[in-house]
Amino acid sequence: MREDLVLLASPRLEGRSAGTPGADTAANFIARRFWELGLRAAFRTSECDAEGACRASYLQAFHAPDYVTTNIGAIVPGTDSALRNEYVAISAHYDHIGRMNGGQGDAAAPNAIHPGADDNASGTAAVLELARRFSERPLKRSVIVLAFGAEEFGLVGSRVFVENPPFDLQKIDVVLNLDMVGRLHKNRLEIFGAGGKLKSTVERANTEPRFSLVTRPRSSGRSDDFSFLAHRVPALHFTTGEHEDYHRATDTADRIDLVGLVRVIDYVERVARLVDR
Repeated sequence: MREDLVLLASPRLEGRSAGTPGADTAANFIARRFWELGLRAAFRTSECDAEGACRASYLQAFHAPDYVTTNIGAIVPGTDSALRNEYVAISAHYDHIGRMNGGQGDAAAPNAIHPGADDNASGTAAVLELARRFSERPLKRSVIVLAFGAEEFGLVGSRVFVENPPFDLQKIDVVLNLDMVGRLHKNRLEIFGAGGKLKSTVERANTEPRFSLVTRPRSSGRSDDFSFLAHRVPALHFTTGEHEDYHRATDTADRIDLVGLVRVIDYVERVARLVDR
């Protein structure tokens, strides 16, 4: 997991801005990891045979006026024949802002690389680790693991996914979205979308050593959970919160709290397994 995070936040990927070679490298890396785990590709290409069977792909390419990029997705089939057509989705965006200025207060030199270690190499590394865990110990329901592109341009990748899903979106019981989960501070974990029954679930999953949970009943509207909620799919957004390196060139891999990140991953796995009961 450390190696995944260091690679995704490395200078050679130049901040993984959508439509750049760095983002393409990250997407191919994620797809290769899914393939190495033996996961089923989530999407279909337009390459179909005479009988209408289309080639499977881990990639869901899409384009905007200024760029072409992709989502990456894979499926771990469920073990229960009655439930395997239902899904738990685990998601994160893998893109960042590249060489763009991070906004007011960004003191980086012009054209400086913004590595995006916490935003969101941390969430992407977590998705890869959760994919590994669920491939070894599947749920009764199927799990779809997703890495979205172009989140930084307005949740574009997740909006493309919900508008062009590989199956009926309403078959997703819950989305567990990880965005900025690598800087645990004062043991505080924030969860957006945790209202009603889901609030009870996240509280039950908070076993020793417990987090200081901060639950919000609604989405912040700033991460990919919002795209699903807009289509009435229950979704949670897990985050350890913003910090002084947010959208700065100083958001580097050496500042990630790996012990805290593993604790977040353990916790999200517990939430998924509780949902699956």
